[in-house]
Amino acid sequence: MEWTEKYRPKKLREVVGNEKAIEELREWAEEVLEVKSKKAAILHGPAGCGKTSAAYALAAEKGWEVIELNASDQRSAGVIKSIVGPASTSTTFSQTTRLIILDEADNLHGTEDRGGTKAITEIVKRSTQPIILTANDKYKMGQGLQRYCKVIKFEQIKAGTVFRVLRRISDDAEIKIDDSALISLAKNAHGDLRSAINDLQAISVSESKLERIREEDIATGWRDVEENIFGVLKILFGAEGYELQSALSALYSLDKTPEESIQWVYKNFSYEYDDESFLHGLRYLGRADMFLGRVRKRENFKFWRYASSLMAGGVLSAKEMQEGKREGWERRKQRYFRSPWQRVRLQEGEDRKSGPIQEELAKKIAAYSKVPRSYALFFVVPFLPVFFKDEKKAAEITSSLHLDVPQIAFLLGDTGKEKAKRIYQDAFAVSSKRVKERVTEVESTIKVEVREEKQVKPMETEIEEKGEEGEEEETKNQKTLTDFF
Repeated sequence: MEWTEKYRPKKLREVVGNEKAIEELREWAEEVLEVKSKKAAILHGPAGCGKTSAAYALAAEKGWEVIELNASDQRSAGVIKSIVGPASTSTTFSQTTRLIILDEADNLHGTEDRGGTKAITEIVKRSTQPIILTANDKYKMGQGLQRYCKVIKFEQIKAGTVFRVLRRISDDAEIKIDDSALISLAKNAHGDLRSAINDLQAISVSESKLERIREEDIATGWRDVEENIFGVLKILFGAEGYELQSALSALYSLDKTPEESIQWVYKNFSYEYDDESFLHGLRYLGRADMFLGRVRKRENFKFWRYASSLMAGGVLSAKEMQEGKREGWERRKQRYFRSPWQRVRLQEGEDRKSGPIQEELAKKIAAYSKVPRSYALFFVVPFLPVFFKDEKKAAEITSSLHLDVPQIAFLLGDTGKEKAKRIYQDAFAVSSKRVKERVTEVESTIKVEVREEKQVKPMETEIEEKGEEGEEEETKNQKTLTDFF
């Protein structure tokens, strides 16, 4: 029997290393059966921190029946609806509460799991039974699903806590092992308690002939650990030092491709620096993006290394420019990082007004330029206020896109709308001028065509007359049979 199952916690108080998360989970469980409560909870955090164990411990403590779908099961929309759907809305004959556990809910991908996320969201909306979703990365789960769930964060377990658990298990299993060996196992696990327990079990089997296991007897090797994006951003932006080699190592071990990581770096880069440093570093990010474009075009993934180097170099180079502005640097230094897909919060009441306007602008740009609406919304609309600083350009754009006064005022940031009205009138004049120019152009084209037709007709008449004279001449010169006798 695997020790991870043998020593799995039976009660919530036995789950170690995440007391705050356990308390939040317990509070959710106390209210989950109430009418207007959230029926689902998302437990997210790194691997081996006790998310699944906490879910099973809660079920055991409450006496709930457990239904689980893990990563090895097929989790398409049809499977989820047929298995989880009925279980989430019905009760057993004994009126026992069911706890539905969906393990690794952030790993729904591929043909087998198609439509799974949408099906889970629909089930969570109408469920009458508690549901627990576990995930390593909550950002891979839709915002719509998170809105209907209680989100609980589990932290990485500290090495000291892992050591104490390993000591308790080794004492229970009567394994003679030095504390230094257990400390080495705990550090090697990087907060993954499940991996540490598996390592301890493997060592106890392989080294069973030894009277006592010492640190030098351990040969598990240093475990490869994927860096998450927040750890990499901390290194890049100086929270844990900013040497180039450590930044590059973090980027190389990141659990995201450079295509994704450049979005995170750029989003947080724009909030971190002043204008001069930002533009300096942006040149490096632009060159990194060029290499990513070559990867897409040539499918040569060696260019990813160059892109990562330029990303790290751009951030660190811009940071060096900030060295002389230490006061401003400390003031701008962030305490959290932003997702590139996180919507920027506007001032209170502003989002309701500007949201529909931006959508309308995107629709008009998409129709005029023949580009996707999402592209226009995220990559064109944000730059329009820059062009609208020039009234002449603003009038031309307004005329081309047929903008109204509120839309112009939004792009100008003009609450009084006086300037917006003036630009609207100028745009009307531009439109009228364009119509007149088009009419003049059409008229001149028609005149040219008429003139060409008049020139063509005399030539055709002359050709016809010459043709008739030639026929008469040919008739006269034509010989008859009598001419030969």
